[in-house]
Amino acid sequence: MKKGKYEYLREQYPEYVSESQLYKICHIAKRSAKYLLDNGIIPCENNGKKTRKYRIALNDIIVYLEKRDKTLNSMIPRGCVNSRSKTPNPARASLSAILSPGSESELRSYFEYIYADYPDVVSSHDVSEMTGLNHNTVLKLLQKKEIQSLIVGTKYKIPKQFVLAFVLSPRFINIKSNSASFNK
Repeated sequence: MKKGKYEYLREQYPEYVSESQLYKICHIAKRSAKYLLDNGIIPCENNGKKTRKYRIALNDIIVYLEKRDKTLNSMIPRGCVNSRSKTPNPARASLSAILSPGSESELRSYFEYIYADYPDVVSSHDVSEMTGLNHNTVLKLLQKKEIQSLIVGTKYKIPKQFVLAFVLSPRFINIKSNSASFNK
């Protein structure tokens, strides 16, 4: 009979193991082990206690390890067991997804209407408010000259026509952001 890659485990561990032994055997994190057990990827008996909650057959662990080697991944969806927020991030929206080809003139008249209440020369804070971009992002765009501007003393002064040119540019149209002010 052919001896498997993980047969050495049968000599080192008993027939049934705990969750803490599982993550050591599989060389995975505690959260990953809990995910595998809670979602039935590795069959186990759950006795409902707080400690030593799971009873896992060593044979099932060996089967999992062999499957994992064949599929070359851990069978855990990416991001399921990380320490970040449990609420999924919404898909980032960009203006280019909404626009249809040939709607540039409509877009120009739309932004001219929206920006009508602003003065002819605005500050970087006004540009931030107008575009929905963070003020630091606006400052970086001004420094890189992606938004044309004039420097008066130590302040940026931006003619409204330059803001309009930036808003109609492919750079702005393809920006993706989760910011509520940008999406508004």
